[in-house]
Order: sequence, then structure tokens, then C-alpha cells
Amino acid sequence: MELSVKSMNQASKLLKDFEDNYIKGISNSIKAATEGLYNKVLAYCYSNNINNTDPIHWDYDENTNVGRVWTNDWTLIFNEMGTGVVGASSPHPSPADPFKNWVYDEGGHGESGWWYPTTESDANPHKWVDPDGQLRAWTKGLPSRHMFYSAFQDIKDELGDYVNVELQKTVGNMYSKE
Repeated sequence: MELSVKSMNQASKLLKDFEDNYIKGISNSIKAATEGLYNKVLAYCYSNNINNTDPIHWDYDENTNVGRVWTNDWTLIFNEMGTGVVGASSPHPSPADPFKNWVYDEGGHGESGWWYPTTESDANPHKWVDPDGQLRAWTKGLPSRHMFYSAFQDIKDELGDYVNVELQKTVGNMYSKE
């Protein structure tokens, strides 16, 4: 850089370009990490024989620079948190709001378990047809499978890599010699 108006203007433009590219790189890394988290959640679901992952979603808001992975599906939530006496003996490792006060044996069924409506495709071997013709299966509950939690624990350790890759894409090539 020389001490001239032209040189100062060039330096100012270069700093502005750096700032813009840096912000873009951070935004890109949050979006990429959110998608990576989503893919890890799916992988944990599949490894727990949970194949209906359609109700799991991810989105990224460019205005707020916030990404999220989420579901409103109670079957997936029950699998995440665990249920019944089985879930109580294998609870979620770190329930967050609104699940801090999760009750594992809500109906008080205890060791007796309960019968629930099901389909032929349910792998549960304990099935019967009730007097109304509804196929039912018996359970004592589910252990916490914590697919979302485990994926989040994994991605926390990888965030620096996401940021590094995206900053290299946006800022790293600004100073290459031509």
C-alpha cells in the first residue's frame, strides 16, 4: 500500500470485500452445519431402525442467520426421549426445554406395560386384535434413542471445520497471487 488517495481507496475496498466475504463465509458455514446436523440425525435414526424420517426437517433463515433441525412428530419425540419403565431406566442424557420434566411412565402402567394401536408392519411380536378389530401391540416402553442429541454432540465438535471450509471458499482466494 502506498500513501496516496488511490491506494487508500483500494485498501478500503479490499477491507470491505474482506468483510463481505467473511460474513458470507460465516453464513454459509451455519447453513452447511445445519444440513450436516440434519444428515447426522437421519443417520442416527436409521441406525436405530427408525426409517420414517419424513417428519424431520431442517431450515436456514438467511435474515437471522439461524439454522434448525426439528420435528413435531410424536413418534420421533417418543423415540428421542424414551417412554415407560424402559425409558425411565434408560433416560435421555440431557433433556432440554420443554422436556426437562418428561414423565416416562405417564399412565402409571409400570412393569405391566400397555397395549397400543399398531399395523402389520410393526416389528413388535406381541400383537393381538381387540374386540373392535384394531390390531394392538404390547410394550413396556422405549429407551431414549437420542438421535437429535447425539447428532448435536457430534456436530459441536465439527463446527470449526465447517467454518474453516466456508471461509477458505469465500476469503481464502481473495489474496491469491495473480
